[in-house]
Amino acid sequence: MKDIICPECKRRIRSYEIECSQCGFLLQKYLQDNGINDLNKKILCPRCGKEGELSGALEVKCEFCGIPMVQTKYSVQEFANKYNDTLKGVPEKIMENLSIGMFELEKMIQSGDTKILEEMIQIKGGNPYELFLKEQFPNTFDQNELKKREEQEKQETEARLPRCPRCGSTDIRRWYAPIDIDSGSYVTRWSCEKCGKSWMN
Repeated sequence: MKDIICPECKRRIRSYEIECSQCGFLLQKYLQDNGINDLNKKILCPRCGKEGELSGALEVKCEFCGIPMVQTKYSVQEFANKYNDTLKGVPEKIMENLSIGMFELEKMIQSGDTKILEEMIQIKGGNPYELFLKEQFPNTFDQNELKKREEQEKQETEARLPRCPRCGSTDIRRWYAPIDIDSGSYVTRWSCEKCGKSWMN
């Protein structure tokens, strides 16, 4: 049984609870009102495309858009398969355009090479996943909202990164300095690749 993130207080609660024991939010009424009755189905925001799966729990209200998530008719795997079906022939076209083989293509995908997405956009006439979401939610999906959400998530991720206390760079390296070699005691130190500052936590 999956947990759910309470739409009101963001606490993790069991999906069968009638209401949130922390804030009293009427969970079952919310699920029923919004047609969410099978947590094994793919759940996502119909406006920005945010996915409901979150660290082993489900979001049923989009934190970015502030609207209820929508339960699709597909399981998570079926949803992925349906998207993959829209990409048939695309890998072959990319290899042809870039004059590479399957091994090189897989390496580029694993490394997150931006050329792959650029080629996919050129071949499909737009971002393939955005086009897919537009097919699923033709009346509600907003590409601009998706881009705003992705930019916000990027900024939040960057804000959590450790930074150099002198110059603020995130290009830092962690290493371990020995305190007592005989006992195997070490202390964690950081050094900035940009300005050269070194410090301990």
